[in-house]
Amino acid sequence: MEDAELQAIRKARLAELQRNSGQGPSEKSSDNTESLQISLLSQVLEPQARERLSRINMVRPDRAKAVENYIGKLAQSGQLRRKMTEKELVQILDGIARDQDSQNQSKIVFNRKNAANSYGGDDDDEDDDFFD
Repeated sequence: MEDAELQAIRKARLAELQRNSGQGPSEKSSDNTESLQISLLSQVLEPQARERLSRINMVRPDRAKAVENYIGKLAQSGQLRRKMTEKELVQILDGIARDQDSQNQSKIVFNRKNAANSYGGDDDDEDDDFFD
């Protein structure tokens, strides 16, 4: 009977903590996926690489998220045989930076008109022959 009362008290306390902190089921699931992502990264990254990724997250959160997603895909597909080093992380960052820069880069196109055609004249060499 004491165990059942203890379990009831724990459930009530947990429910109270969730109400006070404002965590709903959706926030709980996002926290759960975030903790899974962190545990996955700790399994596949060396400590120096994890530290570098955390520093990148402070400066460029969008780029860090792209790297985390890419590493997650590699891990799920089984392409990672060992822990990823900091050099390999830098290579991934360079590739993602190139991709993002090429998408954001705009192109300038110059449409030039021929000067002779703009005056209504022909470019025919025979027109310049005065001795006909």
